Amino acid sequence: MLSSSTLPQELDIHPYDALAGLPGRSLLVFAPHPDDEVFGCGGILALAVDAGASVRVVVITEGDQGGDVRARREESLAAARVLAPGGGLDLEFWQEPDRRLALSERLVLRMRAAIASSGADWVLAPSPYEIHPDHRIVCMATCEAFVRAFSSSSDARLAFFEVGHPLFASHLVDITAVAGRKAAAMNCFASQLARQRYDEHVLAMNRFRSYTLGAEVTHAEALQVVSADDLRQGLGAVLRRVAEGVDRRLGLPREG
Repeated sequence: MLSSSTLPQELDIHPYDALAGLPGRSLLVFAPHPDDEVFGCGGILALAVDAGASVRVVVITEGDQGGDVRARREESLAAARVLAPGGGLDLEFWQEPDRRLALSERLVLRMRAAIASSGADWVLAPSPYEIHPDHRIVCMATCEAFVRAFSSSSDARLAFFEVGHPLFASHLVDITAVAGRKAAAMNCFASQLARQRYDEHVLAMNRFRSYTLGAEVTHAEALQVVSADDLRQGLGAVLRRVAEGVDRRLGLPREG
């Protein structure tokens, strides 16, 4: 019979403090579409720029299924200027097919080259829990490319961010100081906000992510930082770690 005494406490299963930003000199973000870089981790990017870090964003698809390609590119460029008014945020557009993105060797090799050339301390990608297939493919391709780029030990770290579906957070980043700037950057995506008020959804999720952080933190972004050892065993190993964590939350016995 299960007993409440076997259950871990809150601090053991979810962050109750937040990072002020990601430590390091360089970030590389893989965004499936023009806007995901802002919706998913715009606050983190703004904090990194403010701290003097180099930030490179690769927008994988051209976004043609969600509007005019040129307009969407201009929206991302405008949002980058809002997040980094003094510069320091570089955007690159690969123009892969929107909603027809394939998990291919070509894509993985291109991403591996981007990771290797960036010298990034952090690589950010959408989480495997995302709804949109392009998001999930970018996640899988990033994991494979990261492992190939760092076949031996490295200080670089890979983290998943959330856009359309919550993840199991291992880290929270306090974006209170730049929440207004993130909101203004999201407002640049007029073509997308005309379809649905994604900015309101994202800010609501950022507000929710401050739930465990005290009254002084109003908005936070969540990350799931994954270990290199698990990644080398494949994305399935990462998800199994999450499943083990859920079992531990409930005090369920582990098999084997």
